[in-house]
Amino acid sequence: MKNTSNRHFPKKTNTYIQSTFAVNPFKIPRNYRQLILEHIRVPPKITFNGKGFICALITSRCHVGCAHCMFSSNMAEKRNSFNTMTSTRVDRLMKLVTDSKTDFLLVSGGGEGFLELDLIEHIAKKSTASLTWLVTSAFWAKKNENAKKILKKIYCAHIECKKNNPSRKLCIRVSIDTPHINQLHDAQACKFQHIKNLVYFFENTHTLQKDFFLQLHSLEGEEALIESLRKMLNAEKLPPTSEIHTAEKFTEHAITLKMPSGYCFEVTFAKLLLSDTAVDLRNEASLTDRISIWEKDAFINQKGLAGSHLNIDGKIGCDMLVVYDGRVAGGWQSEMPDVPINIDVDSYQEIIAKSFNDPGVLATIERGLSYRFKIIDEVNKKASLRAKAVNIRDYTSSILLEEDTTKLYYTVRAIQDFIAEGRLSSDSINWPQPLAALIMTSKEDLEYLYNSAQYDIIRQFEETEPGFSELSKAILDYAQNLDSKALLKVAHNAAGSNWNLDKWRLLLKRINNGWYKIHSWNKTELAHIHEIEQLIHQSLSNSAGIYEGLSRFNFHQPQDTSKNLTP
Repeated sequence: MKNTSNRHFPKKTNTYIQSTFAVNPFKIPRNYRQLILEHIRVPPKITFNGKGFICALITSRCHVGCAHCMFSSNMAEKRNSFNTMTSTRVDRLMKLVTDSKTDFLLVSGGGEGFLELDLIEHIAKKSTASLTWLVTSAFWAKKNENAKKILKKIYCAHIECKKNNPSRKLCIRVSIDTPHINQLHDAQACKFQHIKNLVYFFENTHTLQKDFFLQLHSLEGEEALIESLRKMLNAEKLPPTSEIHTAEKFTEHAITLKMPSGYCFEVTFAKLLLSDTAVDLRNEASLTDRISIWEKDAFINQKGLAGSHLNIDGKIGCDMLVVYDGRVAGGWQSEMPDVPINIDVDSYQEIIAKSFNDPGVLATIERGLSYRFKIIDEVNKKASLRAKAVNIRDYTSSILLEEDTTKLYYTVRAIQDFIAEGRLSSDSINWPQPLAALIMTSKEDLEYLYNSAQYDIIRQFEETEPGFSELSKAILDYAQNLDSKALLKVAHNAAGSNWNLDKWRLLLKRINNGWYKIHSWNKTELAHIHEIEQLIHQSLSNSAGIYEGLSRFNFHQPQDTSKNLTP
């Protein structure tokens, strides 16, 4: 879709712009975003009248420790109601699946779901999705008796659910690749022992059953590993038998393995994501592959419409992400990080309302990811670059729209396009005068306001992160006198405070790697950032790394501690 023209929003002089606003709106971006959310509603054109898709992460914790894990999942944090769903939250998830007419539920990685076997059984018993995938490393299947015990429990739960949902299907999807094999392999046993136990169980008890089945999920480049497995099983390689890989949920490619008994199961292949939550944007040579991988998935596999699930019957359903603490992306990769949505308090109807009531989210869901990138590139190309280069699709919106000024700019430009399209009439809506003035500001003048505000991520953290102002001051002092005592004192005071220090260290790492345009610190101060992050790391005896699980930071919804400036 074309962006609005100057015919709708003519350019003004800088003097006129400066006299229109008592305070540059991009110096108080959260105030204006709040005004927009309170006063502007765009009638949606899109209707979710088709079957939906939900990816649910029920825990962030995993003990396997694969080096290629895109979420860096680990067991560093004790089990709690943030990092692991409660049974009540799973009940809310199941209600969301039903109310949203979800056709496909993917209980995925981000942690090892089978560490929470009670929750897995609960999902197997209650999911009304036509197909539910339960994703696992199958660490629990290394011993044959244990594999049988767990699979029988899940099957019984599945049969219980089929009493009311006779057509539903349940898939045990096992991740198999070299890192998983290396981590799970016992030296005394066959490296495929856990896979053998699973295959033989399904072969012996569910050969002809289509509604409870096994699927292996590997990575492109691991074909030799799968060929080794095929030979060990004495299986025959055949083309894939399911249309789901191209019609409903895209898979790079798939094969079928047929056992001598006639039992068949599929192996699917995905592309390895080159994930890094603080990827170095200064290293241009390393960015090409990362961006190519992200763009292929977003613009070819997802057709640029990640927030919608396109059904084969032409109807559209919602594509949602639900995280272990209950947070929801009402439109996958389309959400705004400053609007909290959580299944603990929000029904499906409220999730959709919150998503559609935000003009920025609605614009992304309806017009696609390319539209959003094009607008944000007008003022913040670094944001677009890092959102793709991180290579974690679940983080796209939170990283792209991390800066409050970028959230505001995109929202205003989207509203302008809605006005140009005739879906809003600025004359008939009673907006507060400062908001109306901002909405009617031309693209060129918006860019001028955005850049002249010089409101950067440092200022944002100082206003929204309690304690960060002290660290910022200590960093400036260190750059002048190279005395680390005050710096480390601030760091140690924050070390035990709700992951604050981890959050700040991740910010410092990102600043050093060229993520932002910084105004608050000069070149001399910025030149010390890597050194400062290393000093903090060493002072903690190298025992604490930056917490990079799916994450308190990338979904952070800050509390504004700044002085309340009214537009």
